[in-house]
Amino acid sequence: MRKPMMPRKHLLWISLGLMLSQAILWSSAQAQTNQTSEQDMRRALVGQSAYAACKVLHADYSQERADLIVATAIKTNKWESQKDWLKSSQATQTIQLVSEAMNQECTDFNQNNEKFVPAMEAIEAL
Repeated sequence: MRKPMMPRKHLLWISLGLMLSQAILWSSAQAQTNQTSEQDMRRALVGQSAYAACKVLHADYSQERADLIVATAIKTNKWESQKDWLKSSQATQTIQLVSEAMNQECTDFNQNNEKFVPAMEAIEAL
């Protein structure tokens, strides 16, 4: 004996349900990607800003030149969405810690510096 076929109406609802669940999964994955990219952008901005601040401290760069380095990085990398975040207390404190923990050439961290561990903790907290 043959089983009766499922009515087309039920197949339509099942199909719509599957499409909806896929859309929900995709949007959830997209939200996680956006969060990660925001965090990555912030870390990159801190890196660029700390490099520029380090150059002011150790290489006699003017503040204007340091600002230009950061502005160019923002424009080149399309980080405009995080531009205002750079003015936050979290950003300014992290940039200060990181720039002070860098070596005098501003190419790496001085791991013997007392600010090294707090700088790493601040970066991790972004």
